[in-house]
Amino acid sequence: MGWPGLLVLAVLVSAALLSGALLLFGVGKRLRDDPLEFLFAGLACGVLIFGWLALLLAEMGLFALGRLAGLWVGLTSVLGVFAWRRQHAYEPVTSRLQRLNRWEAAALALWLVAASWLFFRPHEFIAGAADAGVYVSLGASIARTGGILIHDPLLADLDPALYPAFLRPLPAGEMAPYYIFPGFYVPSAPAGLIIPQFYPLHPVWQAVAYALGGLRAELLMTPLWGTLGALAVYFTLRRLWGWPVGLLALVALSVTALQAWFARYPTTEMLTQYLLWTGAWALAAWIDRQEPLGLWAGLAGAALGQVFLTRIDAYALLALPVLVGLWLRHTRGGRWQDRWFFGFFIVLAAHSLLHGALLSTPYFSGLFGYSLRLLTRFAAPLLGFSGLIVAGWLLARLQPQRFRRLAAWAGARRQLWAILAAGVVAAAAVYGYFVRPYLGEVRVSAYWYGGGTVPNLDHENLLRLGWYLGPVGIALSVAGTAWMLIKEANRRTAFLLVTGLFFSFFYLWRIQANPHQIYAMRRYVPVVLPFFIMTAACFIRWLYLHGKGTVRRFLVIGLTGIWLLGIVMGARGFVSQIDNRGLSDQLERFNAMMPAHSVIIFGEVAPISVGDLLGTPLRFLYGHDVLTLRAPDALDRLRFAEAVQRWQRAGRRVYWATVPGGPAWPLEASALGPAVPYRFDMAALEYAYDHKPTQVIAQSWQFSLAEVGDVR
Repeated sequence: MGWPGLLVLAVLVSAALLSGALLLFGVGKRLRDDPLEFLFAGLACGVLIFGWLALLLAEMGLFALGRLAGLWVGLTSVLGVFAWRRQHAYEPVTSRLQRLNRWEAAALALWLVAASWLFFRPHEFIAGAADAGVYVSLGASIARTGGILIHDPLLADLDPALYPAFLRPLPAGEMAPYYIFPGFYVPSAPAGLIIPQFYPLHPVWQAVAYALGGLRAELLMTPLWGTLGALAVYFTLRRLWGWPVGLLALVALSVTALQAWFARYPTTEMLTQYLLWTGAWALAAWIDRQEPLGLWAGLAGAALGQVFLTRIDAYALLALPVLVGLWLRHTRGGRWQDRWFFGFFIVLAAHSLLHGALLSTPYFSGLFGYSLRLLTRFAAPLLGFSGLIVAGWLLARLQPQRFRRLAAWAGARRQLWAILAAGVVAAAAVYGYFVRPYLGEVRVSAYWYGGGTVPNLDHENLLRLGWYLGPVGIALSVAGTAWMLIKEANRRTAFLLVTGLFFSFFYLWRIQANPHQIYAMRRYVPVVLPFFIMTAACFIRWLYLHGKGTVRRFLVIGLTGIWLLGIVMGARGFVSQIDNRGLSDQLERFNAMMPAHSVIIFGEVAPISVGDLLGTPLRFLYGHDVLTLRAPDALDRLRFAEAVQRWQRAGRRVYWATVPGGPAWPLEASALGPAVPYRFDMAALEYAYDHKPTQVIAQSWQFSLAEVGDVR
């Protein structure tokens, strides 16, 4: 992607790190003498602060690079003053660097070089009609317009009688009647409003990069999150079990096909992974009572809270403050510093709900409605579990002595509960890997996606995850989870175990997505993939430390090599492939030949058209107005002719794009100038449902473009 884009990332990282480091210096208490942890915490603080500020600006329609830079200068100056006033509490930086573990630093430096090659070669998913391209276009739109909601003058001027011809109707029950492109809803009112799909934090960061360095810098944001997400997993394990096991997990995670692929695929998975595991790391430091407690509590609450602003399917984490609150009450009591966790977490969760209800209403209502319908299938166990919690709380309040006796009885059988839980995990894994795949689709309920037109392959979910982790990887992960439940289940590992197990059971039961490979596997990237890697690495650590004799330890080393080899073999073809390479250059050349602010009308009736694929970036990246004639029979030709005349009188150049198999120009043919053929060529990994993709398929989008002359 070139040095300018990498320079933009260097500026963003440096700015966030400077602000965060000054904040850490200004808290007034001595941090742990750990330079690497200090740097990662400082960067996380800066990212969390300025990501939220940029989002608030975009929600108010005030996003601009100058405003964000002004906020950065002001806040950094204030933090610098506080840090200067507290400088007596700190040693010189050179003294801290002397405590750096040089072997660890060297290993991380080598990993960073390898990660640069693995991650920083982004796919050029900039076309519309798919989540990745919608995110890229939305990021550019925020940078260009300053807001998340889009006010389209051409759409506002379009006669509503033309909507059925040019807009795609949505099913009954949706909160918006149409979309202009997939992922961009058109509500009934006000006229000209377009409501983008998805939650906003990731596209806002993309907007920051786009404003600084254009499209190529924007595409590099996801590789940055992929790098930081892998490091967040490393720091989580490093705190829990030391840096060698963290490094093992870091290497294994980085070479998986899924991490490498989605670190280059511009959707939210990598940012979610970074935020969630940064929150897990800070939560472990808070539980360890590392000073300053308020910093770690706030960092954990802010990182986990911003997950809600990144993904709509993370609301299961709302149970976290309840569980943490119960643990605090019955272990060490509340401290004022603990309020930072609950404050940031609750405020950001509420922010996400308000954003969904007010600014992403069609997306929020549709996905939330689906989630509620999904919960009704588990109403009985959920009500039962909630009833047990309420009953326990009432018993603790009303009958404290009896509650203590019950707690003592349960605590005395803790090992039994752990063994039972490990047995459930092992049994579920055996069923999911060896039994469920061979029951066949007949034994699984009808699939929710695509109106019943997409095959239901949920019964193969664990087996398909094994395509990328290898059978040895699945076995080590299951064994590691069982071992952790029996030997390492405690307050420090509770978040890792509960979160990992919940999302693993949930998504391995039902993928909740179009099941074509490799697209479907993105659901596993934020939590499930790191969890499987982390548990396997921890189990290998346990085997190595408890292996007696040189031979047994060499066997463990050999097992580790087999595990890593299986992951590398599963990544063949994915690491080397860059989808849609050259598409951005082709679009740039096409845009350079078009007059600014042209009106381009595609004629195509297919559900996903060339007008959707190319029209989305042409509209939101390059500022042209694009319509697709989707229903020629519904077209009011007189009103369409009047619309074309208005555009031309306003000085707009109007073009008609004829797509093979699409409808002809609906007005007088004599109005069209000579047609010029255009062709966009690229290659992408095959879309496969029933096997792991291996083939790279050439794709071609063709149309001919003719300027529309005077229309009568």
